[in-house]
Amino acid sequence: MTTPLENIVHREPRLAWFVHDGALTRIPRRPAVAAKLYAAAATELPSGVTLSETEVNNLLRPIWPDVSTLRRALVDHGHLRRSPDGTRYERTAAPTP
Repeated sequence: MTTPLENIVHREPRLAWFVHDGALTRIPRRPAVAAKLYAAAATELPSGVTLSETEVNNLLRPIWPDVSTLRRALVDHGHLRRSPDGTRYERTAAPTP
């Protein structure tokens, strides 16, 4: 079974530079490229479920070791909604790659 990041690399081979074994190897500097990878990474999170920060971190850790940076990027790009108090997260209906 392939991961969402592997699927996007299959569709766009130039993104292989940033993905290895279903995980990010680096964050692209170009915002458009990063946005595609963030969208794919977001699909690793369950839809329609409210998660704690710890649960989100545990799901994101296999994708990128700096989970707080990835989590913030997913919020900033509209793939993840954070509660006002910052304790709960929910994947949004943002389009996937």
